[in-house]
Amino acid sequence: MKHRYNANRSGTFLLLFAAFVAFAAASCTSHRQLVYLRNVDSTSTEGFYPKSRPEYLIQTRDILYIKIYSLNEDMSNLVNQTIGSYQQNLFQNETSLFINGYTVSDSGYIEIPILGKVLIAGKTMDEAISSIRKRADQFLKDATVIVKLISFKVSVIGEVNRPGTYNNFNSQLTVLEAVSMAGDITDYGDRKRVLVLRPSAEGTRSFRLDLTSRNILTSDGFFLLPNDIIYVEPIKNKTFRINMPTISLAFTSISTLILVLNYINK
Repeated sequence: MKHRYNANRSGTFLLLFAAFVAFAAASCTSHRQLVYLRNVDSTSTEGFYPKSRPEYLIQTRDILYIKIYSLNEDMSNLVNQTIGSYQQNLFQNETSLFINGYTVSDSGYIEIPILGKVLIAGKTMDEAISSIRKRADQFLKDATVIVKLISFKVSVIGEVNRPGTYNNFNSQLTVLEAVSMAGDITDYGDRKRVLVLRPSAEGTRSFRLDLTSRNILTSDGFFLLPNDIIYVEPIKNKTFRINMPTISLAFTSISTLILVLNYINK
């Protein structure tokens, strides 16, 4: 009877140990899940991926930096409203750029001193430059127009180390660069299920990206547009992995109790 009791105890211990090993294996993250852009080989015939960056159309409430140069310096200063120390302080920080930029009104216009209102909503950056230059030519000779989008921001949320909204002052931005801005994906993030939401005047478009696949290089969601939202989903076993220390403690306590009972029974 005693021998059967000990056998049951040993069997229970082995069962608990096997269950613990199974739980530990299930909580592990494989190397393939952590690697970005698997199978990208620049030396192969498939190493070239054509750029598919979408063209951005200016929207209402966008903020633009606009600078107009001409041979008439006094007239240029009136148009640009940048005289003396004011012009020197214009580029000191991001806040000054936003304050001194031109905001596209709800009706789609910007209003430039001397030149008046110019319709630019729904146009590309090149088209906006052409529209502003056409208006400037009525007042200035051989005007040079520079237009930059200041309000190029993206939001990164979900399983990243530093979620938030980030400003971009480059002409383009990729989803990998946005993830890098947010401090990379956490150990609980699913690199195979990254969602990009793209709002527009017509509605919101979504893209589902697998950052471990080279196919994202040709995806319409790889190059981001202003106001895009990137959401990194958690892995399915996140809850289990978070509770893993508690589960390990429970298994350890039960195993210790079984060992003590076996020792006492002997």
